Amino acid sequence: MCEIADMTRRDFLKCALAAGAFPHLAFAAPEGGADLRIGILADLHLHDDAGTTRKLERALRFFREARVDGVLVCGDIAHNGLVPQLEEFAAAWQIVFPGDCGLDGMHVEKLFHYGDHDTGGKCHFRGDGTAEKLMEHYRCTRAGLDGMAIAPRRRETWERLFGEPWAPVMHKRVKGYDFVLSQYTAEGHNSALGLGDFLKGFNPDPRKPFFYSQHRVLRNTACGSGAWGQDNGSAKAMLSRHPNCCAFFGHAHQSAIREDAIWQGAFTAVQVPSLSCVTQEPGHANKPNGWMAEQGMVLSVYGDRMVIQRMDFANRKPLGPAWELLPSSGGMPFAHETRRRAAVRPEFPAGATLSAKMEERGKDGDLHRSLTLEFPIVNGIGGGVRAYDYEVTVDAICFGGNAQRGVKRYFSPKCHFAPSADTGTMTVTYGLDEFKAWNSLKSRNWGALHVAVRPRETFGGVGRALEADVKAAERIGT
Repeated sequence: MCEIADMTRRDFLKCALAAGAFPHLAFAAPEGGADLRIGILADLHLHDDAGTTRKLERALRFFREARVDGVLVCGDIAHNGLVPQLEEFAAAWQIVFPGDCGLDGMHVEKLFHYGDHDTGGKCHFRGDGTAEKLMEHYRCTRAGLDGMAIAPRRRETWERLFGEPWAPVMHKRVKGYDFVLSQYTAEGHNSALGLGDFLKGFNPDPRKPFFYSQHRVLRNTACGSGAWGQDNGSAKAMLSRHPNCCAFFGHAHQSAIREDAIWQGAFTAVQVPSLSCVTQEPGHANKPNGWMAEQGMVLSVYGDRMVIQRMDFANRKPLGPAWELLPSSGGMPFAHETRRRAAVRPEFPAGATLSAKMEERGKDGDLHRSLTLEFPIVNGIGGGVRAYDYEVTVDAICFGGNAQRGVKRYFSPKCHFAPSADTGTMTVTYGLDEFKAWNSLKSRNWGALHVAVRPRETFGGVGRALEADVKAAERIGT
């Protein structure tokens, strides 16, 4: 059974981000359960691999059990921009929500919009054999493949499959809450085409949050200024006039383990992870398999607060504490600078140790030395907070006092899953070829290595280090 209600209540008591997201709003007293519950997905990228459809059906069934009132999909439904791929999505929806109905016949609102993969106009054939594979899969010619493209028939395809009018900006109300959905269009590639005209006549209830969604990243909001695929900033400027707006977007495929995936400024913005494949920002020495991840979100709106729960659908458990957005007389607790100052640093458990062993591979004239490190994963279970990644510092000290420092960062291989699936110890291999002076020594007796491993949180704070001095190398190859 779905654990959303109980989990968000526990997380609310633990998280204690007690200032509000909507400082200008007055909320009615809470009455029982959620007033509104919405499942949220992005970047499904359905294609000729049935695995993406299986992920979609698992997520939709989770939402069905959670008794959501609607499902928001922030674009990039069809990976190659083909009508049959969008038809696959519509078929999966009807399997799980026949006639747009969930459990007990309750209506579930379709809150979908296109992304650039859906209607970018190029069908995303990258010259890598994709077109040939698709022609084989659909048993058609290239002309036939082009004839399946959504882009030149975006309106009629939408209206046929979803039974509703298509428009660049679509407005829906679900249980008294407004949803504004901005379709991706090639004409408005870096902007939200038609949003300005729509907002001129839009008068949302100032006592309630309203919800906005587009595909491309709202510039300089969630995940920071370095987030890939940002728009031109015009949508942010328009939404900044509405402090009761909570906006969702996809496109960047960033993992929801990032605590900066929610942002607060003139309004609130949330980066929705890809259900198909999540990615990491640059700067890490390893790359966990993001294709294994199955991430999304559940939004619950109460009379006095909103709760956003980040979900791992593969394990049917939360990825971390819920984000609680509460009313107050002022303050923005989800502003990135505020969260940076308040962030709790992750810590290794008491008694934890670091295993560090140097190894050599190759012949005497071409040796490649590396460190094999093993240390506990900090997942927050049993107390404390989960590590976002790990910083490994290696100091190579040569005879005569010369020293060189190297620093690399690593993700846990299972960081994209719920904490209960990210347990045990972690092993990383740190190559030592960069330490030229140290490697020139023929004997390790003339030099030393000191290693420190620190768990980090999203905003850069580090916990106490596990440290080790490395003994002589063990030759393991010739």
